[in-house]
Amino acid sequence: MKKIFLLVAMAFAINTGFAQDYNWAVGVRGGGVASGIAVKHKMNASTGIEGILSIPYDNGFMVTGLYEKYIPVITDGFNMYYGGGAHVGTWGHVDNFRLGIDAVVGLEYKIPEVPIAFSLDYKPALDIVSDTEFHFADFGLSVKFVF
Repeated sequence: MKKIFLLVAMAFAINTGFAQDYNWAVGVRGGGVASGIAVKHKMNASTGIEGILSIPYDNGFMVTGLYEKYIPVITDGFNMYYGGGAHVGTWGHVDNFRLGIDAVVGLEYKIPEVPIAFSLDYKPALDIVSDTEFHFADFGLSVKFVF
């Protein structure tokens, strides 16, 4: 019985290992308001979470958390993703607290046989606490090391 359980567990582990390109990715996102260090965790082949720590150009900091859904497109290694989340931090001056909601849509490519992924995304955000401000033009390019 233990051998059967072990074989089933190994088959499941092998199958889930090939079902997604990677489990974790760490790198940088540049281009828009949310530029900085990015960390992504794929929970399975179709869902994941991403965190971005950004330091805006005029002091302060921003932490963004996103829930993302993935759809395979074009060929192996390409995924379209979309989702949403929230951000919290300061802007301009440390006493200028911001809290808001975010959306994201993008295209990611994980290079086969190389632990690197590139993504291009659009991430509009709406500040709802402190000042109400819509950040419409937040396009970003990310390069991440995957493992």
